[in-house]
Amino acid sequence: MVLGPGTGLGEAILTKSRFAPYHEVLASEGSWCHFNVKTKEDFELMEFAHKYLEESNNVENLRAKKKVTSVAIAHLCAGPAVPLIYEFLKVKNPNLPCVLETASFTADQIESKHVITAAIEQKDPLCMLVVQKFIEILAIETGNFAMKVLPYGGVYLLGGVANGIAPILSNENDTTFMDNYISSKEKLVHGILKDFPINLIKSNVDLGVLGAEEYAYRVLELGDF
Repeated sequence: MVLGPGTGLGEAILTKSRFAPYHEVLASEGSWCHFNVKTKEDFELMEFAHKYLEESNNVENLRAKKKVTSVAIAHLCAGPAVPLIYEFLKVKNPNLPCVLETASFTADQIESKHVITAAIEQKDPLCMLVVQKFIEILAIETGNFAMKVLPYGGVYLLGGVANGIAPILSNENDTTFMDNYISSKEKLVHGILKDFPINLIKSNVDLGVLGAEEYAYRVLELGDF
């Protein structure tokens, strides 16, 4: 099972029958399911996202700026979601300084990489809240997808955002991901979720190229063009 928060949120299933010669990747558009509201803050975030997605001129929102009928998990668990969550938490925490915003650098120019860098390298309180909220959303969606797929072969996280927040995801002292991955589900299935190994694929592994190479190899082997 693969989740890749980057420009969007990719979700796919890797499967292999014992009768098959190799693995197959089953594509999915699961990230376009509705955002899962767990708390009052989630409900407020969803309402905020409706307006933001339709009206914000942030550089990461312009590509998809349009009227939305519902907020999908993809809207809140991908690169463009980071500036969105930043704006939401900025409003909820007016006491926190906005270190990213200066006279020459506006909120509309803030990209996900700016927030993540400020959180991880500068320990900026507001940006750290944003990253923690993003990890919470990612963890819950990982758990949702895992319960549908039962990935005993492993859960694989990849993508630009996942690698950007890797220092937190791989920090044994920060349990944000695992706490939300487990606790967002009924106790009945906690043991099942713990049976799925969770792995982070490093950015130096170019899966796109490797996948294209594998596909080309299979086509040539079969002689089917």
